[in-house]
Amino acid sequence: MQNLRLLKAIVERKNRLRRGADEGQTVFEYLGIIVIIAIIIAAIIASGLAGDIVGAIDVALKKITG
Repeated sequence: MQNLRLLKAIVERKNRLRRGADEGQTVFEYLGIIVIIAIIIAAIIASGLAGDIVGAIDVALKKITG
């Protein structure tokens, strides 16, 4: 009986440790995605394409709204 309690405690501890590791990894994955998106936006602004994109969106909206 004591062995089963010990085994249960070990398994629960391992499961908690695994969940904690996954949560930390997820935070860094989201951070990486945010950094990549920020780099892409900065590149678009620096290259001068931002005005072209805004103009294209404006034309498309005018076509939709008539």
